[in-house]
Amino acid sequence: MVIEDDMNLAELLKYELMDSGFHVSYFKSGRKAFQKLKSSPPDAIVLDILLEEGEMDGWAILRDLKGSADLNEIPVFVSTALDEREKGISLGAKDYLVKPYKPSQLSKVIMHTLLSNGKQGQILIPQAFHGENKG
Repeated sequence: MVIEDDMNLAELLKYELMDSGFHVSYFKSGRKAFQKLKSSPPDAIVLDILLEEGEMDGWAILRDLKGSADLNEIPVFVSTALDEREKGISLGAKDYLVKPYKPSQLSKVIMHTLLSNGKQGQILIPQAFHGENKG
């Protein structure tokens, strides 16, 4: 799942991840993304911190995810212009990439994490494939 309010960057990330074999869902709204991931948890999240004004920002999403017994195991990869790596890692981000970075860097860190967690590289698994609850 990619949560990013910059449409151009979101498209670049989406296609770069798809080219690496990932299934990707994209959300511009932090609130809508959080609702979707509660009902259909992805294997990984690419999260921008600065989302649209008045929206649930990336810090809030990260805090809520890591505070949820059902969702706290989802690896979160922060993709932002804010250079606040320590804060991101302390809140539970798996990795923290400061824009601009090479798009291939994102695919590599996600693939490495998913493979080390025993995942097959799908970022979004449709609800029909969730036979049991996590947690």
